[in-house]
Amino acid sequence: MFKHCAYGTAGLLALTLSANALADDPTPDAKPSILTLSGFGTVGAVQTNTDDGVYTTGFQRHGATKTSDFGPDTKAGAQVDAKFNSDFSATLQVFSKQNAKGSYAPAMEWAFGKLKVNDAFNVRVGRIGAPLFMTSDFRNVGYTNLTVRTPVDVYGLVPVRSFDGADVLYSGSFGNTTINGQVWGGKASTLIGGSGENDNIVLLKNIIGINVTLENGPFTVRIGSNKSHLGTDGTGLIPFNTLLGGLHAFSAAPGLSQLGSIADQLSVNGKFASFTGIGATFDSGNWVASAEAVERRTSSTYVSNASAWYTTLGYRIDKFTPYVSFSGRHIKSATSVAQVPVSPLLPPVVQGTVPVLIAGVNGLLRDTSEKTSALGVRWDAGKNYDIKAEVQKLTIPSGSDGALNQVTGHPPVGNTNLFSLAVDFVF
Repeated sequence: MFKHCAYGTAGLLALTLSANALADDPTPDAKPSILTLSGFGTVGAVQTNTDDGVYTTGFQRHGATKTSDFGPDTKAGAQVDAKFNSDFSATLQVFSKQNAKGSYAPAMEWAFGKLKVNDAFNVRVGRIGAPLFMTSDFRNVGYTNLTVRTPVDVYGLVPVRSFDGADVLYSGSFGNTTINGQVWGGKASTLIGGSGENDNIVLLKNIIGINVTLENGPFTVRIGSNKSHLGTDGTGLIPFNTLLGGLHAFSAAPGLSQLGSIADQLSVNGKFASFTGIGATFDSGNWVASAEAVERRTSSTYVSNASAWYTTLGYRIDKFTPYVSFSGRHIKSATSVAQVPVSPLLPPVVQGTVPVLIAGVNGLLRDTSEKTSALGVRWDAGKNYDIKAEVQKLTIPSGSDGALNQVTGHPPVGNTNLFSLAVDFVF
C-alpha cells in the first residue's frame, strides 16, 4: 500500500487511512470498530570518520563517532484512533526516541480530539503535531520518508514536535487544485539538555501560525509561518541565569555598561521568535523530488537567526529507489562577542571576572553552519518495511561545529563522513 505513495504528502494520507480503515469501511457483516491501532518504528545505526565530535540528529546526549551508534535514528511509536461517530474522533500517540538526557522514555506525542464542523472545516484541541515543516505530521515515521532521516540542517532548527493548543483545518478546491489550510495556536516546550534531575527546557509561548498547502496532480506546494515568544524552564539552566546575573552585576562598574547590553541580548525569556518555511514535492511515475527552505528569526542571541534548505531527488527502479540529497544551514547571528576593555583602576576581582564572563558568553554562541550532501538507496524489501543505506558528507566551515556535539578541541574543518543503515516499518 505504501510503495507507490510514500515519500511525499500522500505518505501521510496512507498512514492515516491505514489506521482508520476499519472504522470508516466496515464490512456488511461487521460492526464499525471504534478503536484502531497503528504503529511505526526505525532501527538505525550511524558511524562517522571522526572522534573529535559526536553526531546526533538534534538535542541528544549520545551519538555516533568512529564507533557506530543506534541512538540518533532508532525510534518507535504507537497510535490509537477512536472514532465515536461521523463528527467526532480522538487520537493518542506515544513516541520513544533518545532525548537530550539520553533517555528513551516514551512520551505523549499526540493527544487530541477532532470535531468535524462541516465538509470543509475541522477543529482539533489537545496535544497536536507542531506543523512547522512540510513533513511535520509524519517526520517521525521513517517509512513515509525517502531518506534515512529528515535533513538535520533544516529540521534541527526547531526541535519541537508537538504543541498544546488548538487548530482549525480547512479543505477545499479551486478547479483542479486542492487547497488545505491550517490556523493554529498554543504553546510548546522542548528539552535541550540536562542530567539527573536537572532539565534545560526552551519554551515557545503564545504561538500563532498559519499554513497553506496546494495540491495539483503530482505537485504539492506548502507555505507556513508562525510567531511566538521564547521562555526557559528547568534547574539545569541555573548556570545560564547565573551568567546573566553576573553580567548585569558587573555592568554597574565604571565603563562596563556594555555587559548589561550583552546580557539583555543573550536573555531568552519573553523574546520574540518567528519561523517561516516554503516547500514543494513532486511525485510522478518513477520520479520523486522534494525541496524546502526555512528561516528562523529571534531577538535573542542565544537562539540565533538562521536559514536552511534542502533538496532531494529519487528515481524508483522496481523495489529500489536510489536518491541524492543536498542541504545547508547558515547561522546569521554573531557567534562571538569581543572582550570588553576593563580599566586597570578597577578592583582586581573585576579585572579577573569580566574575561571569564565573556568567555562564558562565547561558550554559548555556537556556530552550527554546514552543508551536507548524501547518496543513498531505499529498498522496499517487504510488506510495510524498508531497508535504507546512505553515505553523507558534512562540509563544516572554519569556526563552526556543524552537526557535531561534545566537540573536543575543534572538529576537522572540511569534510566529515557519515555511514548510515536503517530499517523502517509500519503496522
